[in-house]
Amino acid sequence: MTEDDLRIERSGDRWRIAVDRVVATDRADLWSACTTADRLARWMAPYRGELRLGGRWEALTDGEVWGSGTVTECDAPNGFTTTWEVTGEPPSTVVVRLEEAPGGTRLLLVHDGVLDPTYPPGWATYAGMLADHVADGTRSDLGPAGFAERFPPAQQRFAARLTRVGMA
Repeated sequence: MTEDDLRIERSGDRWRIAVDRVVATDRADLWSACTTADRLARWMAPYRGELRLGGRWEALTDGEVWGSGTVTECDAPNGFTTTWEVTGEPPSTVVVRLEEAPGGTRLLLVHDGVLDPTYPPGWATYAGMLADHVADGTRSDLGPAGFAERFPPAQQRFAARLTRVGMA
């Protein structure tokens, strides 16, 4: 994922992070990768709960909950909206939309209400791992271990940009 695939904009006293990326797969497969717990665990983190309208979910690291939310809107396989709740942060919202596009499916992800400057490089890292997972579902270099390896270089790539927009 390039920096051009991710926008950072002020949203009141917080930030809006927007990812716009075409993933080389069909909408049903990308929907499955973004909403099925066993697939989420392969490229992002282990999840538990119900990823459906009104469902509560939790994301885990080493068996401990680091984030949770409630699905407030769901239009399978076109998109969903969820609250994003992480200890020590004010609640925010994540909206995911999937659209047909030349070469695959366009992933539009908007995380609104962000304060933490680690989110832009974090979402860039996750978007890259999602694309890698869809390209090869057997990869073992994704998920939490992949994030730990890929995130520090992404943080360095985004440092100057975060300073320019006033988020650092």
